[in-house]
Amino acid sequence: MDTQIDDLVKRAGEAFAAADFQAGYLLALEGLRANPEHPSLLSIAGRSSLELGLGDAGHFLNRLVDQTPDDAVAWRDLAMALLGSAETTAAERALRTALRLDPGEPAARVNLGHVAYLNGSVEEAERLLWETAALVPGDVEALRSLIDMHRLNGRSQAALEAATELVSRAPDDVPARLDVAELQLALGNGAEALAEYRMLRKLDTEPGHAGYLVHAMVEVEIRRERWRRALDLVITATTIDRHRLTTDLLAFVSSRLFGEGERSAPAYSELKLRLEERRTIHRRIHAETRLQERSES
Repeated sequence: MDTQIDDLVKRAGEAFAAADFQAGYLLALEGLRANPEHPSLLSIAGRSSLELGLGDAGHFLNRLVDQTPDDAVAWRDLAMALLGSAETTAAERALRTALRLDPGEPAARVNLGHVAYLNGSVEEAERLLWETAALVPGDVEALRSLIDMHRLNGRSQAALEAATELVSRAPDDVPARLDVAELQLALGNGAEALAEYRMLRKLDTEPGHAGYLVHAMVEVEIRRERWRRALDLVITATTIDRHRLTTDLLAFVSSRLFGEGERSAPAYSELKLRLEERRTIHRRIHAETRLQERSES
């Protein structure tokens, strides 16, 4: 019997390692019918269930931590299953147990940061995410979480600090530079925002994206009331972007330089909303691309 269980553990583990989670799950279930408390089989069944989005991951992982209460990774995975069932309080307890067992476990720390934020502990979430960023300098996802968290709470300066740190670690990261540029703009730092958008024109070479960036640069110059420079940028936009917004920006900037013409210029309040929408669309495109690349890796 032991030889048969060992063979099932080996095959289930190989299937899981090869990302064949369905096969790993079924092999683990087969082994658990003969040995219901086998830690390796409970682990593979629970983690495969998590990957497959099934509803029984918590069942297996609860049994696993009963068998291996000192396994920090098992507690972390149990927390992920509990989060999937919206049991945030129990998930928080599991993550705190994982960190107590292994204070250097970065995934547990960053996930606890997310859970703390969900439970209203913003300051603790910030501390945990910065600690994660320090522990794993090559992983910038904790910094992305900090940016999003602070933006949602209207803390632009704190979000900028996280975004600037991310760019220092990954200078060619377009989404991070977009965050820096927008946050500088929000804080009224026009020269700094403009410098970021200039850098982005070199880095973001996706077809059609130049128009987003030139529009953002026009917005910076409008806010700074540098009308001649804004006009130069709008003229540039006419050569690369046929968006209706370009025409309206040209009318608005021209009216500030030369007075109202035959065509009435839109109000800046309207243009501001449309410019913000363009920036949001541009940022969303890059965020979706990044998520797709991560799911494929």
